[in-house]
Amino acid sequence: MCNITIIKEKDLVRDIIVEKLEENLPEHSWTALDSNQFQKKENFIQSDLVIIDLNTNINIQAAIDNFIEQNIRVAIWASDLDDNLLRELFRYGLHGYFYNGMELSELIFATKSMLNDQQYIHPKLSTVLLDDYVKLTRNKPIRPAGILTEQEWKVLEELGKGLNNCSIAKELYISTRTVNNHVSSILKKLHVSDRTNAVIKAIKNNWITL
Repeated sequence: MCNITIIKEKDLVRDIIVEKLEENLPEHSWTALDSNQFQKKENFIQSDLVIIDLNTNINIQAAIDNFIEQNIRVAIWASDLDDNLLRELFRYGLHGYFYNGMELSELIFATKSMLNDQQYIHPKLSTVLLDDYVKLTRNKPIRPAGILTEQEWKVLEELGKGLNNCSIAKELYISTRTVNNHVSSILKKLHVSDRTNAVIKAIKNNWITL
């Protein structure tokens, strides 16, 4: 069993979210704290995963720094794509980046992924966050041997350009089926759940540049 804490101001939406998560993931323990409750318990929170709403009235970066020092997994929940704090927090490489309006199935998938030490990034945030990462990493790529084949590296580069499988097939003069197989292999070898996370991981490790 894992202990999961959600830091979010109390309202009907929060209570419904927590209730639904408790129903669908009953093997875990769930705690919801508003800003006042958090400030009273900040130094006593023992959790495997903390999810923080960026609209919560606390010092978010200080809280995140504290949780990271304790090796606690951290996810943030954003509602504004233009939030400068969101961009700053992406540089932390947190376990999760949520966005308002997520379906219950997405929340469940994200929670399970993070508890398995996989990073979750909501698709609405991926473009914004990826653009920022590109600005930070424009060095010549250094590719470690033995992770991907030469053809898979080429496919990953094309994924970084935002191309779909059909377009990649045309660029590399191979069949779409071959591209599909390469993409599946890339996700498996990089231990990521989707194309966006594959590209972000590659950029973060300076394996590709855009």
